[in-house]
Amino acid sequence: MGSTASILGLGAMGSAIATRLRETGYTTTVWNRTPAKTEPHAEAGSKAAATISEAISAADTVLVVLLDHDSVREQLDPHAAELEGKTVVNLVTTTPNQARETAAWAAEHGIGYVDGAIMAVPSMIGDEHARLLYSGDEHAYNTVLPLLETLGTAEYTGKDPGLASLKDMALLAAMDLMLLGYVQAIAMMRTAGTPAADTAAEVEAWLAAMLPHGRHIAAIADQGTYDTGGQSVDFDRAGIRSLITASREQGVSAQLLEPHQKLLEELAATGHGDSDWIRIIERLTIH
Repeated sequence: MGSTASILGLGAMGSAIATRLRETGYTTTVWNRTPAKTEPHAEAGSKAAATISEAISAADTVLVVLLDHDSVREQLDPHAAELEGKTVVNLVTTTPNQARETAAWAAEHGIGYVDGAIMAVPSMIGDEHARLLYSGDEHAYNTVLPLLETLGTAEYTGKDPGLASLKDMALLAAMDLMLLGYVQAIAMMRTAGTPAADTAAEVEAWLAAMLPHGRHIAAIADQGTYDTGGQSVDFDRAGIRSLITASREQGVSAQLLEPHQKLLEELAATGHGDSDWIRIIERLTIH
């Protein structure tokens, strides 16, 4: 692998990546739609490209850190011929199918394509705690792995270009739902005058104790029979109804809890009241 890299996009994350690559000995070229953003990097030793063509011609590896999927295709599509034989690492947040779409386009034009998902904030780039997921062309990935490892812990998830995005989105969904739980608890306890900070500390301790239970949930889901005799749908229905009632009694909306109740009611209505409540996962599949 060559030691030249071009970074397209100099927002907070693109700038952090450009800085890290420069600091670790890579010859870097930077491009941004707003040229002024290239100036600090040029002063620090990067080459500022006036055009994407100039950036592409300057490097073996092109890292894309633009706004979204549409901007990636808008900027790269006209330069397919110039990218042939090079490796593109797309670090823009995309959906799995968007990643697959771009990978198919790249393969059609002889471009090595690696799709990436950054599970870190810009200040973490270069730290071992920065986790970056990758998927797609395995040969291309192995070719640029030394470069990727300078950014953080690199994890190859598989040849399907959409896998890195899928794992990223799944983990973000889990985080989102967990943090919504904080919000619900804080809203409920504020009605009793409890500071949000106090409730957050309580929630943190409670969730830390409960997190290992996730492995038990996974074991039941993998088994797929939902008949372990654990907490049933009917038991959970009663519990969620109590949570909803308690919220409303305090003048707090239960909108965050109601989807859970809806899924449990659907299971009960189809004769699964005695099943493990984890059968709810089967209701999440869109047919």
